[in-house]
Amino acid sequence: MTLTRTHLFGFVGLVALAFALYWAKAEAQAVREKVLVLQDEVDTERRAVRTLEAELTWVERPDRLEAAATRRLGLVPMTADRIATLDDLDQIAPLRVAPPTVDAKPIAPKPAEPAADKSKAIAAMPAPVATVVAR
Repeated sequence: MTLTRTHLFGFVGLVALAFALYWAKAEAQAVREKVLVLQDEVDTERRAVRTLEAELTWVERPDRLEAAATRRLGLVPMTADRIATLDDLDQIAPLRVAPPTVDAKPIAPKPAEPAADKSKAIAAMPAPVATVVAR
């Protein structure tokens, strides 16, 4: 039996198709493995997000925040006896008027304090805290 051109082209075409099929199958397997790796990463990140959300929920619990505020800052919950009206405001926090000076010389203004010193000075002064309710 003699080989004709048609047989030869058919055989070469069949070999080329077999090679293309093998190559496509190898590429599909590589893509499948890459997808599996990415799915594992997504699952890991989702578990991490759920863990962080659970930790945030625990950290933001009102009873834990209240206990920390009481323990570390000395804050206490608001009570009814600390609520005042506008009429009571002058008794709670009267206006501080500087007494008149005896000297006729004008008082020189104090040099400006740095912002950090002001906050320390303000924090050092205990002041009663009241909520004012208008009638």
